[in-house]
Amino acid sequence: MSYFAQNAGTSSSSKMPSNDVPTDILHFVASLMNREVLFVGLGNPMRSDDYVGVFLIELLEKLKLPPHWNLLKCYRNPENYLGKLLSLKSGIIVFIDSVQGMNEELRIFREEEIKDFSFSTHAFGISTFMKYLKSRKEVNFFLIGIKPENLEVGINLTPEVKRRADLIFKGFEKVCKNTY
Repeated sequence: MSYFAQNAGTSSSSKMPSNDVPTDILHFVASLMNREVLFVGLGNPMRSDDYVGVFLIELLEKLKLPPHWNLLKCYRNPENYLGKLLSLKSGIIVFIDSVQGMNEELRIFREEEIKDFSFSTHAFGISTFMKYLKSRKEVNFFLIGIKPENLEVGINLTPEVKRRADLIFKGFEKVCKNTY
């Protein structure tokens, strides 16, 4: 498999330089360039940093992505999108979500590391979806986890979480433009 599948789980340093795209993001995105991938943004737009997964999908919609990549905003109820998740040909699904309790500012989790986080804001945990989807199609999963700063009611991302999302976006942009 790709570089990242062998080395995933390495995390970005807990305090990233303000303008540097973490190399694990660059390697991960590059490892997906020739694969059928579905990126799924999760989050509640009314809970500040919880919205970061959907926000990142909105940023990615502005890029010229490979034609075999799909983007889907599932918000806080991904169970409402099971039909869409099953209908796409993607052999890889990458969830993007805020993850409380991380020491790192962001981290890419491999499939075996993804579990029902007790701090999930979704009705069903990600691993529940993984089990269901795996019973219906051959697919591999990853999670881009972004550490939230504030999950209180609010409609804006905190500056730190917006910076983290921007760094991930820049990583996608560099790889898609082949400038890294």
